[in-house]
Amino acid sequence: MTKTIRIENADTSNHPVRVTGQYKNAEGQWLDETSSIQLDHPTRQVEQTIYGARRIIIEERPADLPSQP
Repeated sequence: MTKTIRIENADTSNHPVRVTGQYKNAEGQWLDETSSIQLDHPTRQVEQTIYGARRIIIEERPADLPSQP
């Protein structure tokens, strides 16, 4: 079953949040998708889908690291 998940940077600190999608290949290994999404500002949101062969990783990033695409 496919689910849509909404992620929001709901904090006022200057630590961004990175959302990375991963998919499971034919060998059963989880691989990162080619890009991740950076939520740099409070209230910024993104919607992602998950299902049996796709998951999302949500990480807090230190404020002094440069943004990644």
